[in-house]
Amino acid sequence: DFCLSRGLGDVYKRQMYIRKITIHTMFLILFSGVFLTSCQRNETNRDLTEDEKQDPFEPMNRQFFEFNMILDGILLEPMAMAYSLAMPNDVQKGISNFLNNLSEPVTFANDTFQGKGDRSLETFSRFMINTVIGFFGFFDVAEKLGLPDHKEDFGQTLGHWGAPSGPYLVLPFLGSTTPRAMMGRTVDFYLSPYNYYVIHKDKAYLIYVRMGVETLVKRAQNLDDVRNFKENSVDFYAAVRSFQLQHWRSEQNDGNMKDDVSYLDDMFAEEEGYDYEVS
Repeated sequence: DFCLSRGLGDVYKRQMYIRKITIHTMFLILFSGVFLTSCQRNETNRDLTEDEKQDPFEPMNRQFFEFNMILDGILLEPMAMAYSLAMPNDVQKGISNFLNNLSEPVTFANDTFQGKGDRSLETFSRFMINTVIGFFGFFDVAEKLGLPDHKEDFGQTLGHWGAPSGPYLVLPFLGSTTPRAMMGRTVDFYLSPYNYYVIHKDKAYLIYVRMGVETLVKRAQNLDDVRNFKENSVDFYAAVRSFQLQHWRSEQNDGNMKDDVSYLDDMFAEEEGYDYEVS
């Protein structure tokens, strides 16, 4: 009876944790939708650029962007600089490879959902080779064997099947995103075997550890690029927005910049006054 009671208690705790994550995510999406209605751009005296059409909530986005930049300057950038100085390049590369390998199952699932058989096979092969031969992914052996890394998420899967992305958003702490991308992140959370494993083992804190390390590693990899981008941009917010939109379009088209978009994106743009974007 004691063992059964303990087992049921563990299941209950895992279910409550997953429910909490889902509720928080749904609340964030709902809050964004309600709050955004009061933050739309009110400009009728000039023609808007394509990026500006994609960003109808620019006033609010700029405020959150400034907040994130302050947080970055106080906390994230100094930590990334310390990490970059303290860790040898080979160690940094190994950690980055390991984190990329953890995300391969999610990429595999979304390759499959999009009906990309060749790419899903490539992703599966990468994961198996790097996990077994590459010491759990610390060494990217598959890259040397002609299997390059690529990323897919459920936001891209939704876009592949015609779902509109919605407007460009900047959220506190999370940065640039879209409603479709936020929904995609929620689904990807449940697609990750890593998340399932650590929750099952009552070590859910490791999810946040992974998120923190990934953020630190990515920031360290882009220290010089961000600094140069900032120094050479007249409007840093607009420059980041333009870069992010182009990056998302490229990812949606598997690295190929195309002019075609789904008919639903076209319809959404016409009805809501947005230019299209794919994340």
